[in-house]
Amino acid sequence: MSDPNAGKYQKLCRDDFKLAAEILAGRNGALDWSEHDYQAFTYRETGVCLVFYLHKTSAGNYHVRVRNQGSKDQKLAKVLMTELDKGSGFNCTFSQNNQGYKR
Repeated sequence: MSDPNAGKYQKLCRDDFKLAAEILAGRNGALDWSEHDYQAFTYRETGVCLVFYLHKTSAGNYHVRVRNQGSKDQKLAKVLMTELDKGSGFNCTFSQNNQGYKR
């Protein structure tokens, strides 16, 4: 099934991208729009790959979630995902799709 939002993420997630850029500023990594279906943007730095994607809640609202995409440095990935969640105010934006995650 093709991604119904393909080609629209830069408009749909513009503010979330800016927020992630602010939170991750000063790090030695790259935040880029994704070219893959069902991914809005990605963040990569040595040992870490994070994927940001749209998620629809049970109430029908959309927000951007973040997940670890096979990072070799799992500890740093978790720290970054927590910083993203914290930087967005611990609301739905940048919430983590992580098994066993505890705040």
